[in-house]
Amino acid sequence: MSKSRIGLMLMVIIPLLFCSCLTTEYKEYRFKINRDGSGEGSVKFVNIMSEKEEGEESVVFSDFGELIDNYLNGQTFEEENPNYQVTGKKLFEENGVLVGEVKFNFSSLESIGFYQAENCDCAPLMYYMDGFSETFKETNGNYLGGDTVFPFIIWDNDITEVYIKTIVTEDISNGLSLLATYKTWEEQQK
Repeated sequence: MSKSRIGLMLMVIIPLLFCSCLTTEYKEYRFKINRDGSGEGSVKFVNIMSEKEEGEESVVFSDFGELIDNYLNGQTFEEENPNYQVTGKKLFEENGVLVGEVKFNFSSLESIGFYQAENCDCAPLMYYMDGFSETFKETNGNYLGGDTVFPFIIWDNDITEVYIKTIVTEDISNGLSLLATYKTWEEQQK
């Protein structure tokens, strides 16, 4: 058996032995909205990494195996986001970090967490960020959160493209990039 096949087998078996510490530095959400409220969108996971846990060795291979098995080839994203009809998933390198992207369609704004008065072109489009496990970074809308208890983002009623960027892991000094592991895996896929 060749070394590359053994390495690939280890990347599949090791994830079963360790718990996950998979994270990402930030996410970018993009939504293109049709007049009827349906549309398409994407979530971009920028700088996918494994978190170092105090007293534990790196679980980079385990986390990479989980990324491939559960997210890229599996249904974990779909199970966590049942109102997104996934149309594509991919991993790639961008600006020296590992990035994952999921593209999807949606049937209505309400089904994906946006609010707008029905049958009214007068009300702004709103997204409520309370309970969000991520920290707001930027948007093409107007973030009303700041230091208040009103963490809404609003857009004009005629908006057709929405962008939100959030921080998932503020301190990346405890992160171990999965890029090198991805490059090895990608080479083995050829």
